[in-house]
Amino acid sequence: MATQKVTIVGADGKLGPSVLDELLASGKFQVCVFKRASSKSKSEYPPSVRVVRVSDDFPVDEVADALKGQDALVVTITPYLTELQKRLADAAVKAGVKHFIPADFGSCDSQDKKVCELAPLYGRKADVRQHLQELSASSRHGFFWTSLVCGHFFNDDLHLKHIFLEDGRADVFGDGELRASTSTLKQIGRATAKVLELGASEKTKNRVLYIQSFCVSQNQVIAAVERAASTKLKVESIDAQKFMDKWKPKADEGDPDGAEELIWALGTLYANWEERELSNNLLGLSEEDLDEVVAGILG
Repeated sequence: MATQKVTIVGADGKLGPSVLDELLASGKFQVCVFKRASSKSKSEYPPSVRVVRVSDDFPVDEVADALKGQDALVVTITPYLTELQKRLADAAVKAGVKHFIPADFGSCDSQDKKVCELAPLYGRKADVRQHLQELSASSRHGFFWTSLVCGHFFNDDLHLKHIFLEDGRADVFGDGELRASTSTLKQIGRATAKVLELGASEKTKNRVLYIQSFCVSQNQVIAAVERAASTKLKVESIDAQKFMDKWKPKADEGDPDGAEELIWALGTLYANWEERELSNNLLGLSEEDLDEVVAGILG
């Protein structure tokens, strides 16, 4: 049976609006949004979008009741909320939902043991994926999951790429030539819609799929920013190992700046999906033009 009824948890976050827009643009889904009972967000959804309020802690029984009749659940909340994602998955299984897309989006691959050891966040993502695998193995109605791994969110603030226009400078690791995959929010939304269209395909069932808008070096991104901003930046080279040695202890302590810096490094050093099985062709995704995207972001 084709996927038709899709629920999103996290539709008002950073990624959620793009996923919602692309699901609606496809014209193939009936979309429902779950919102916390206490949420004060004033998102104005199209009339076709059904909104369901649930208790703030998303109790399994309540969520399962609300999910009855749905085909898929897409989670775009912060991936730090590991236990919440597990409860959502448990509720999906209880409700008979077939397809679950977790909040595994982002800079690095949570299947990479080295990355999980370096950054606590990716260990949490791996924990969620293991829970989903166990649920799928024991499910009586064919529950399955698909993770989309997309590299850094390219729309993020330039500061998160260590590009500081106001100071006229940028940082690169080494010579700045190492390439990494990265995706715009719109591209991730398109990929999510395409995965749902494919449904229970053997190419998407219980699999991690790698996508990108482009695979580029830090130097290429800096050059595109310089062209769009009509400026010249002073580029400073930094040592990757020393940088990670500095920020990992802070990330381990739960310091948000430490986590942010460490993830920037890992998503720059260990995220070339062209060295793996890239799923752009499977999902019918065209790569985007770096200069056009940068010009659009800088406005």
